[in-house]
Amino acid sequence: MSRYEYQILETERRYDALIKEVEATDPNVLSSVVPGSRLHEIIHNPVTEGIDEG
Repeated sequence: MSRYEYQILETERRYDALIKEVEATDPNVLSSVVPGSRLHEIIHNPVTEGIDEG
């Protein structure tokens, strides 16, 4: 296996570990602190704005 392939595998392992760490702490990444903004409405009104929390 080439050095480049080893580097890709190591990067993949590192990213997998980081994703697991984030998921363990708080998987709800989207947030908005600006009431009235379009993003805030989408996040806080998931059914009426098209994001279904199911």
